[in-house]
Amino acid sequence: MPPAAVLSIPTILGRKRNGDELSEPEIQYFIDSVCNQSIHPSQIGAMLMTFCLRGLSTKETTTLTRAMMNSGKVQKWDPSWTIVDKHSTGGVGDKVTFPLVAALACFPVKIPMISGRGLGHTGGTMDKLEAIPGFQYQLAEEKMWETLKTVGCYITTQTGDIAPADKTLYATRDITSTVCYAPLSCSSIMSKKLAEGLDSLVLDVKCGRGSTLASFEEAEWLANTMREIGTAMGVKTVAVITEMDTPIGYTIGNSLEMIESFECVKGNGPEDLELIVAVQAGILLVKAGLAPDLETAKNMIRSKFRDGSALETFLNILKNQGVSEETAEKLREGRYEEVMGKSREIEVIRSDDDGYIQSVDSLTLANCAVLFGSGRQVPSDKIDHTVGLRLLKTKGDKVKVGEPLIEVHHNGRVTKEMLSDIAGCFKFGSECRPISRILKIIGNGGK
Repeated sequence: MPPAAVLSIPTILGRKRNGDELSEPEIQYFIDSVCNQSIHPSQIGAMLMTFCLRGLSTKETTTLTRAMMNSGKVQKWDPSWTIVDKHSTGGVGDKVTFPLVAALACFPVKIPMISGRGLGHTGGTMDKLEAIPGFQYQLAEEKMWETLKTVGCYITTQTGDIAPADKTLYATRDITSTVCYAPLSCSSIMSKKLAEGLDSLVLDVKCGRGSTLASFEEAEWLANTMREIGTAMGVKTVAVITEMDTPIGYTIGNSLEMIESFECVKGNGPEDLELIVAVQAGILLVKAGLAPDLETAKNMIRSKFRDGSALETFLNILKNQGVSEETAEKLREGRYEEVMGKSREIEVIRSDDDGYIQSVDSLTLANCAVLFGSGRQVPSDKIDHTVGLRLLKTKGDKVKVGEPLIEVHHNGRVTKEMLSDIAGCFKFGSECRPISRILKIIGNGGK
């Protein structure tokens, strides 16, 4: 390795091209060069490609993550606070964030959640929240501090001063066929998440047809790597691999998912959604020292849905970010359509078969919903919050011919071909195969 005084991008490129493991000063020099724009764009692309072709060790990936994180602002909170968060790799009907923060913020932890928007078939947290009139996601620094102190949670988007190196690297990865290299994805995700100044983090790594990770093996590798990075950087990190072949809960689409989230917060949610929330929020309670084991922690989370405190907390979070008292009261009373509106048309698709539902194709359902307005195909697309899908039956349910399977909520952009595709998402058989959401917990989630 050359002395720090004579570091140069060509020298570092040559060492990585030859298969050498890069040192911390070399990786830091690369990131510094990206940030101060002293590196040529072609050299950034070349470096990323050598990472892909020669590979990055866990040590290199951790060092790269730390350098990217430190390229911008890293939050430093009151040392007496316990700062926790969760990250999801994204899926279909993924509304876990809302009941999770509602229940978790009832306890003495702080949740500075940075969330994103949807692109493609996976829905975005911010898009769903914006189905509620008045919600504001942009918060000044002073407001963030005051919110965590008084409410316990805020939900916002990434700002330009969080991991700015990642923005440049990602733009280059997008045009150099290096997006799919998992260590670079790990660094991108974790550099932004760890910049929140966390004590504990739970990672929801989804696998299956509705995920960006089709196989369990891919999800397991990513989960292990991100957990190792978080742990190496001093954050108590646990990964939960969850099944994403079937939509979470019964709804796909922004307003519909917010309605289902409120019902979960009120203790009336789908069993699979509540289970994911209880496990992931429970892990964070254990890591915060607020519960002795995961089973106890899960019951503590569920109790907040049953006694009404999670609902009050969630409404406080929304009101703190711009939602009016009048709107909050309507949400409390379940007057959801008065707040978020509804689609002009609802078409019901009925079953042509008898038997147990063996599978529900979440990817095709999500892609159909995007086509009639629930999501974006390109970043500039405008979302129709009122459209989407409501499953009336799901995997494991017994169905007779003629029974309703799914509602299609739309505003005129649905074709016969789409309806046929949606109907074809349900596969039947003679055996009952219920959904198994929690596939594996990686890391010590119970202590």
